[in-house]
Formats: sequence, C-alpha cells, structure tokens
Amino acid sequence: MGTEPDRPPNTPPSSYTLHQKRTQPSEAENAILRVSKSAYPALILSAINLAALTKARKLVRGYPSVIQCTAYSGIFAASAYALKSDDWVNGSGIASVWSAIWLFFNARNALKSRLPAPIAMTVAVASVGSIYGYRYSTIGRA
Repeated sequence: MGTEPDRPPNTPPSSYTLHQKRTQPSEAENAILRVSKSAYPALILSAINLAALTKARKLVRGYPSVIQCTAYSGIFAASAYALKSDDWVNGSGIASVWSAIWLFFNARNALKSRLPAPIAMTVAVASVGSIYGYRYSTIGRA
C-alpha cells in the first residue's frame, strides 16, 4: 500500500499534487513572463492587421479578408487595453485565444501563398499567441 512519504496524512492525492513545491522558473521563463505583461506585442498584432488592410482590399492572396483584418485589429487592441489596465488574465486570454482563431482561419492560406509578408504575419501571430498563451497557462502558479 504505497503512500507518498512527503504527503501529510489524511489528504487526498489530488490536493497533494496541487500544492507541491515548484522549482524556480528559468531565465527564459522569466523573460517570457516579463514580455507577456506588456501590451506592446498585442499592439503590434493590431498594427500588423491594420496594415494588412491595404493588401486585403486588393484581394492579394495570403492575407485575411478586409472584415477579418478590421476585426482582429480591434480584438488585439482590446487585449492590449486589458493588459495595459493590469488585467493580465483577460488580456493574455483574449490575445492567445484570438491568435489561435486567426491561425485557424488564415495560416493555411498564408503558407500556400508563399509570399513573405503573409508568412511573416503568421509567424508573428503564432509567436505572440504563444507568449500570451504561456502567460495564461501559468496564471494560477505561484
């Protein structure tokens, strides 16, 4: 009947695993967490989508549609506003989820186009979404 030696008696295993001591984050993790507290990556995504409107209006392949560029620009600006207001939970959640949605609808067309600007836009959205997604996944940790 193996019991964990560090677990206090009469505590279920699930609460034991939730309250284990965690190691200190690495320098890379600290850097990601510092960047994810900033609103600038979300503002950059907003500006990129706003700048893509000129190509979207001309129906250049690989770019999101005009409606999508406008909507994503507003959404990323709203997440930047939340982050600027020190609401990291909602700001990082909005930015990470909408980055994933952007990638779901636009990454394939951008990669098929083989144009450098849509591919760079896809990389930027994936990178910023990953940064804010990591922040969102570590919010409950000490």
